Amino acid sequence: MKFVRYHISIILPLFLLLFSIESFFVLKGVIDNYEKRLSSEYSIVVVSKVPLDEKSIKKDIKYFYSMKLSDIDSLTNSLKSSIGDKNLQKLKNALPLFYSIKLEHLPTQEEIDELKSRLLKYTGVEKVATFKKSYNKFYNFLLFDKTLLKYFTVLVMIIVLLLIIKQAEVWIFEHKQRFEIMSILGAPFWMKSAMLYRVVIVDAIISSISVWAIFFYLLNSAKFISYFEKMGVKLPEFNWLKEGGVLLAIGIVVSIVSVTFAILQLNKEEQI
Repeated sequence: MKFVRYHISIILPLFLLLFSIESFFVLKGVIDNYEKRLSSEYSIVVVSKVPLDEKSIKKDIKYFYSMKLSDIDSLTNSLKSSIGDKNLQKLKNALPLFYSIKLEHLPTQEEIDELKSRLLKYTGVEKVATFKKSYNKFYNFLLFDKTLLKYFTVLVMIIVLLLIIKQAEVWIFEHKQRFEIMSILGAPFWMKSAMLYRVVIVDAIISSISVWAIFFYLLNSAKFISYFEKMGVKLPEFNWLKEGGVLLAIGIVVSIVSVTFAILQLNKEEQI
């Protein structure tokens, strides 16, 4: 029973750490996908009295992707029956030109302000509409979640390291007599610690598999996918073999570093 409790005391903090890390990976993937979607949908509308030269704008604006002149006919033809051909033509002549400019990525507010000021300097440009605010709300919320989760993961990692170190110290104290006998017999460091390393590596494997299985199920669950699709967000696609390997590597490294630190500390203090 004591051995089982020891395993659980290592598995639980490792599970929490790996779960937080994988949650961060998923949220990062969600934000990246959402940013790509916003970038493909987002455009700046430029209202100008005179035609604009695409080559000049491309040279002057960073991250320029494309520029398209809006079709005035598609906007005014619905009025043809009510105002007549002559008045419709006058309306077309009076209307300015509308350009839609797309960028290579979703710009920051600072980049938007810079682009707007550059475009307004062009001769004939009357107005530049960025529509940035309508795109910012949910995106900023996701970025906040991502930042919060990042700090939470770092905090969890520190707590997990301390818990595993403390648990390793308890294990060493319980087996102190065995360590002393092996030291008298001249056993090397790795031999005295072999059992403890085996225990934490097994626990790391169990924790990694558990977290991997939970996220594999969730990200392939129809209900979970449907929930994100309703928000207009696409879940990231993972190489699950690679994800499992990353989780396992993190779990083993954290466990080994924690145990090694605990053994070195106690070896220094108590001459184990």
